[in-house]
Amino acid sequence: MRKVSGLIAVLTIGFIAASCGGGGDATGTGGGGGGGGGGGGGICPANTFCATAANKWTPSTLTVAVGTTVTFKNDLSIDHNVTWNNPAGAAAAQPGDGTGDIGAFASSSHSRKFNTAGTFAFQCTIHPGMTGSLTVQ
Repeated sequence: MRKVSGLIAVLTIGFIAASCGGGGDATGTGGGGGGGGGGGGGICPANTFCATAANKWTPSTLTVAVGTTVTFKNDLSIDHNVTWNNPAGAAAAQPGDGTGDIGAFASSSHSRKFNTAGTFAFQCTIHPGMTGSLTVQ
């Protein structure tokens, strides 16, 4: 009976750990994504920043390869925006469904493609402290 209880405990812990989302790949050079997130506690897809009910981006940092399209997802009925902290970030945010900053949006997603390497910080100017950082390598 103890073996069965131990097995159940190990499987439960493994399931919880696997459901938490995660960072990059084993090499540390790609991936990103992960993390619970938008609105109802759903999963935030890979290469996506999701707005949360706590007025935070999840994940708050993301690393992607040059040429990756990054999505900003808001499943809430609360407006958020994406404003790059400097002109380099705005210039790097190439056409997805638009370029540069993303104006106020609720219950939708917007994407930008990043062909320039660098680290680009951004914020939601509607909600002070709602910040994020994207590293493109």
